[in-house]
Amino acid sequence: MSRSHTDSRDLQRGPAPAPNAPRVVAVVDAPEGGYVDSADLEQREAGSGIEVRLRVLSQSEVPELARRAPECIILWHRISLTAEFFALNSSCRVVVCASVGHDHVDTEAARASGVAVYHVPDYGVDEVADHTLALALNAVRRVRELDAHVRDGGWEWRRAEGVRRLRGAAWGLVGCGRIGQAVARRAASFGMRVGFYDPYVHPGTEKAHGWTRFWSLHELLASCEVVSLHVPLGPETEHMMDRAALEALSPGAVLINTSRGAVVDEDALRQVLDRGRLGAVGLDVAEHEPGVAGWLRGHPRALLTPHSAFYSVESMTELRRRAARAAAQALRDEPVTAAVRIV
Repeated sequence: MSRSHTDSRDLQRGPAPAPNAPRVVAVVDAPEGGYVDSADLEQREAGSGIEVRLRVLSQSEVPELARRAPECIILWHRISLTAEFFALNSSCRVVVCASVGHDHVDTEAARASGVAVYHVPDYGVDEVADHTLALALNAVRRVRELDAHVRDGGWEWRRAEGVRRLRGAAWGLVGCGRIGQAVARRAASFGMRVGFYDPYVHPGTEKAHGWTRFWSLHELLASCEVVSLHVPLGPETEHMMDRAALEALSPGAVLINTSRGAVVDEDALRQVLDRGRLGAVGLDVAEHEPGVAGWLRGHPRALLTPHSAFYSVESMTELRRRAARAAAQALRDEPVTAAVRIV
């Protein structure tokens, strides 16, 4: 279970800092990430007595980071902290993931070595929900194809033949947490019927919202015209959308993934798309990102965005501030209210 507060006893790791020495937080990003170009915002949020340093490094430099790790790391998702990092580490006692996902941190190794790991699961709920709707609407209404038709000199409405009405259609959520529920409210505003599959959501959630609960993933997939994925990546969800699951989708359905790329088996996806089983797929994430398979880039029924669903000017600022505040709270042995503890 996640905890939103830190027990200071869990953080007694490594030598105590020298008297009056600043506590150090490293903001760790990759060159290809580019999420942070200056740690000024984080420094202002952390406040006095804490020094924030930006470290832009490649994955191959992580072992050296471990040997000279600061007390706290704010970690962006293009860099992974593996079991090797935690084996070499002797001084880092807090990791704050500047993200919703945390599959880039070996949380079992962190737990074994006494390092507390946090994430910020709710900073971009509206942005991801909006992006999910944008991908779905684009796919259902064939906006990209119709735009290309007009740009090529055409003006033929019949290019939209076969597009179906959204009102009365069913939207299925795989995962009904914060983002899933935000998507559901948006879909319902279009007059769509909402169903979800999530064995971890409390019984009665469906009654509170007037949605339909499915206790079988495949039953949900077969019942909905649009299906969106809102699950973390882990052993239970990696390739959750395998060949059998993709074949279970109703013919012509639209599949949207704004969660993690490896939730979808892209080899199986290619086969199902090529056979025309799926109407379209909208992906903000890829199984092997930042690399994207050539067939996927060129597929006429695939709509792709570069893991940007989380972003708005406001969400990026909120994420950076909350990650820095959580780091400062943890180092000062205060209750961590700006982030949620994973381990």
